[in-house]
Amino acid sequence: MWLGSHLVPFELSLSAGFSSGALSYLPIGAAIFPWLAIRSGYKRASEFSNNSRGSRTFVVFFYTAIATLAATISQSENIKPNLFLTPAFVLLLGLSATLNYQGNFFQKFKFLTYAFMSLLGLSTLAIGVSLIMHFEIVKSLAIVIQPGIMGGLLFTILQLLYLLNFALAGISYFFGPGFSIGLGTLISPVTLDINSLPAIPLLGSLPTSEYPLVLIALVVPVLILALNQLKILLVHNEFRVRQKEIMFSVIPFLILLTLFSFFAGGTLLTQDMHPVGVTWWKLPALFAAVQLLTLIFGLYLPKLVKAMRSPKSEI
Repeated sequence: MWLGSHLVPFELSLSAGFSSGALSYLPIGAAIFPWLAIRSGYKRASEFSNNSRGSRTFVVFFYTAIATLAATISQSENIKPNLFLTPAFVLLLGLSATLNYQGNFFQKFKFLTYAFMSLLGLSTLAIGVSLIMHFEIVKSLAIVIQPGIMGGLLFTILQLLYLLNFALAGISYFFGPGFSIGLGTLISPVTLDINSLPAIPLLGSLPTSEYPLVLIALVVPVLILALNQLKILLVHNEFRVRQKEIMFSVIPFLILLTLFSFFAGGTLLTQDMHPVGVTWWKLPALFAAVQLLTLIFGLYLPKLVKAMRSPKSEI
């Protein structure tokens, strides 16, 4: 469980009659606990040594070493943490917990990050509304499990930790790419292809039919990226500086979105439940395409028109 909270994937050897499986669809919300622990340890080490860079190296290195050692000694015949990805994922988590997010670099894509966090909040709200509207389905899925009092409490906590995964899937649904709940499935505004549902009450929020009108939500990423570009254009006048600042604000955001999408999807126990969640490249590709169009119509075409009207001006 401790390694799972670091989003470390597992290889599974299931019982006879089942092919080998994996568990890489893990709750992103669980990563907040080790993230806070690492950040707290880093701050204490930094205050004690008065050397933030050295403290970062010490904390991240030893935490990664401990996690890799734990993954090695916890190997069993049926459950095997991925020894190659464990140090990489833990190192990434550790570095993210020791960064100074008030630096100038992070201020460049602060607007896009906050806007996307707002989208996650709205998506979570939409999931809550859908759960209420499909209460009977949710109730039926909960009855199938019959976890008992303590089991029900733990299962509820687990579902809450999965909310970020579902929120990102909700954003992907509203913007068109959709998401999957197993092999050969796709849930999007124009496609509803579901073979069966796992007994997870949160899945009661899934749409029951196709809703093409939902695609009107595509105006949201257009507005977000256009506002970000407009904000930069109002601050800077030179063409090259404008172009550079737009790239510096968008590229880190797209990298973060790609990482987030990667961790928000995966395999849930068996190959029949792969993929589950969003496809890691679809949302970043959508935002990249929208940004390209915004650049063309908001920056390059006006510059071209201006150059055509003034032949002496440089493009």
